[in-house]
Amino acid sequence: MSRATLVFLHALGSSWHEWEQVIDLLPGYDCIALDLPGFGDRPLANQTDPARLAHWLTHEIAERQLSASVLIGHSMGGKIVTLAVARAVSGGPSLESVRGVILVAASPPAPEPMDEDRRAEMMKWFAGGQATYEDAAKFVDDNTADPLPQALREQAIADVMRCDPEAWLAWLEHGSREDWSAQIGQIDLSALIIAGAKDGDLGEPAQRHLNAPHYRDVRLEVISDAAHLIPYEQPRALAALIDSHAAFVTGTSAAHTHLSQPSQS
Repeated sequence: MSRATLVFLHALGSSWHEWEQVIDLLPGYDCIALDLPGFGDRPLANQTDPARLAHWLTHEIAERQLSASVLIGHSMGGKIVTLAVARAVSGGPSLESVRGVILVAASPPAPEPMDEDRRAEMMKWFAGGQATYEDAAKFVDDNTADPLPQALREQAIADVMRCDPEAWLAWLEHGSREDWSAQIGQIDLSALIIAGAKDGDLGEPAQRHLNAPHYRDVRLEVISDAAHLIPYEQPRALAALIDSHAAFVTGTSAAHTHLSQPSQS
């Protein structure tokens, strides 16, 4: 049997690097971590709204001709994953290889719950160009339950600072506010939905009410001692959950990682 492939999408202000620790703990899978347009090393290329990003993701998966895959979306990436698979199962571009979905502190198909003063502050950071180190550090620190190890913190800050301002602003002004909930309905796929116990806007209540209803078969897990940047904060707990669900939906062995299961809150 060929190995299953895990396809990772990152959060706003991040890049594929946020998944490095998690991927290192999943040696039993082929892993593809993508930079979204306008983030990391990928140029914007006029792809800013969720529909175009979902089309871009579909193309990225289709051209790789995968046999069995699981799509994993963090925050902003979660909304794009849900939209992509919804369009595929309703007659859009085919994603035949996809066996399941994992959403990590995911933005929902409905408008993302966000304090408007905080939204305005975040938009101001990029209004005149790139964010400053201080603003990027505030974004990272505000989204973690405890300070990250210094090397990881610096990596996360650097990713924020190199975002394309147009991509950052487009998500906050439009993408996060778009409402696709009616068009998406309920998707006939199995989904694992993961929340950080200390995530304010996109914690367990938001995941239960705004993301879970859109999937036929849902398992909801909460990771203790994590806020929003779960791949950085709790990579081992996250990798264990990913391994369990990926093994279930692809029919592979769950004994890849030998990871302890996370404590639940």
